[in-house]
Amino acid sequence: TESFRTALERHSGLLDRREAAGKIRRCHGDLHLRNICLMDGEPRLFDCVEFNDQIASTDVLYDLAFLLMDLWHRGFPDLANLVMNRYLDEADDEDGFALLPFFMAVRAAVRAHVTATQVEEGSADSARLVAEARSYFALAQELLREKPPRLIAIGGLSGSGKTTIAELLAAHIGAPPGARIVESDRIRKAMHGVPAQTRLPDRAYRPEFSERVYREMAWRAGLILSEGGSVVADAVFDRPADRDRIEKAASSRGVAFAGFWLEADPLLLWRRISERRGGPSDATVDVLSR
Repeated sequence: TESFRTALERHSGLLDRREAAGKIRRCHGDLHLRNICLMDGEPRLFDCVEFNDQIASTDVLYDLAFLLMDLWHRGFPDLANLVMNRYLDEADDEDGFALLPFFMAVRAAVRAHVTATQVEEGSADSARLVAEARSYFALAQELLREKPPRLIAIGGLSGSGKTTIAELLAAHIGAPPGARIVESDRIRKAMHGVPAQTRLPDRAYRPEFSERVYREMAWRAGLILSEGGSVVADAVFDRPADRDRIEKAASSRGVAFAGFWLEADPLLLWRRISERRGGPSDATVDVLSR
């Protein structure tokens, strides 16, 4: 359709750059929910495309897009957004984020075609298959609809609910699979080369390093916004310079911006922090008295 051709033309330069950067690899090739199971508490992928290297060799984000599309189609937009964000946290592939709606649309269109083919082959369950094919096609059309990028910054003291609000909002901002969450805690851990759950020493929170973290947040947000994606920035944002920097990432690109400051009763903050288990935040109740 015309919308597919328009989207392909819009993304052609980025697709070429990703190919040159080595983002075309031998992937799973058929990564949807029916090819994932839980074994010993861990998700396991199976039934990959083994018979044809050419079919299985694709952009790594196109491979991921099948899973994201499947989750979205089944009514789990929050999980699609979570999977996308966790993958990008690990893969450091921000420049390809804006391609995901297009990749998901292609995946949805392929599923519509495959499902419609089953009807043509005389399936006894044709009424259900027709409805399913139409729902995939409708999703493909929705995914191709351009939505203006926007940046939402959420600030507040530790325990005020920033990450909870960010994760609730992200799936509903911008085109599916929603907004990229740029989180200071995860960026700080990545800059130290450790997993998100690894506790950092106090020196990792010195003002000069924190400034580097906030600059990195603004840079990543700007990169995503420039490509047409939406962003939710999650950090304390207690310093005016950090707030100004993240706002400028939007204003310098003519993108809509909204900033929120969260507050909570000190006793509630204390309880939330003291009850934390796991997660990327290293905050303790001591930070409330600083």
